[in-house]
Amino acid sequence: MNNRKNIYLGLFLLALISGFLVYILYFLANWLKTLNPSVGAALVTATLGLIGLWYAQWQSKSRDIAESHRASKIEVYNLFFEIVEAFQNEEIDTNELSSDYKKKFQQLNRGLILWASPEVIKAYLSFRTVASSDSKNILFTVDMVYQAIRKDLANSNFNLNKGDLIRLNLKDPEELK
Repeated sequence: MNNRKNIYLGLFLLALISGFLVYILYFLANWLKTLNPSVGAALVTATLGLIGLWYAQWQSKSRDIAESHRASKIEVYNLFFEIVEAFQNEEIDTNELSSDYKKKFQQLNRGLILWASPEVIKAYLSFRTVASSDSKNILFTVDMVYQAIRKDLANSNFNLNKGDLIRLNLKDPEELK
């Protein structure tokens, strides 16, 4: 019942805001009609230019922020790759993790919380769920994490199939089908 009230409230607020914006646009259109056409054209041009400038600044700032986070993300993701490679090379007994690897997992978790995108976090949680159940699909979940990492670092996964990235780590890539 509470969800229904929230939906109705949200729809009401959306309608109220939409109506207010329509009223403002109607008011501005009528006001522009009363102005000299050259003054109205100059105002519209200046407004659009200002909006364009703000958008360009926002895009530039977003790109700068993403680029400043990239190094930290790569560090965290490299830690994930190290752990996966150690398990693949059977350097670790899964029943008896050394304190070094426990620290690495703690670092990885902390780094993922701070720097990873929501998609990477969800893929990593899926990996941990499958890894704890000793499933045969663990390689595919690692591949999901790899693809999420690539996407987070703005690399394209276009034309990559499920399992393509994990096949790079296998001795026989055709083994995983």
